[in-house]
Amino acid sequence: MWRKGDRDRAVMLLRKGLELARLVDDPLGATWCIEILAWISSSENHFHRAAVLMAAAEVLRRRVGTSTLQIPNLTGSHEECELVTRRALGQRAFTAASHEGEALSFDAAVSYALGEPAPAAPPRADPATALTTRERQVADLVAQGLTNKAIAARLVISQRTAQGHVEHVLAKLGFSSRAQIAAWVAELSAKPDSSHP
Repeated sequence: MWRKGDRDRAVMLLRKGLELARLVDDPLGATWCIEILAWISSSENHFHRAAVLMAAAEVLRRRVGTSTLQIPNLTGSHEECELVTRRALGQRAFTAASHEGEALSFDAAVSYALGEPAPAAPPRADPATALTTRERQVADLVAQGLTNKAIAARLVISQRTAQGHVEHVLAKLGFSSRAQIAAWVAELSAKPDSSHP
């Protein structure tokens, strides 16, 4: 519809597609709707929005294991949109908008594409209380610089179990590295009212 010049009908259909994709939890279907809305945004000089949408679509594509290459006649539109948008924004603004899009969850990406307010994030529990006693012990040992093997030996558990505890700590705290755990433990220990051992 968009390529035939019927922009309004195309946007209406894409919006319906996104609403249905959200309803049935279909990130693959949503990916293409978001991608094409990015192309439309770029063609209408809404370059920041286009960059955010392209990045959000790319993240969803990676999650479901697909790519624009799977539909060859769409690859050119994607590349053209990226080129025009990157040129219009400049590298720094394009990168910043891309990071914004990459950070969106499935629901947040759909809401953004539909022009809705971002869904409210669930209230975060205090990370210190989210960890079990064992996970707090593991966090302390990670902060001391121990490897999974050394943690396993210290706590008399298997190395695989130690690795699982480290992964749970990372997930619960929203971290991606052991260094972040160490910094968190140090910060928590520095608080005067900390109940952290």
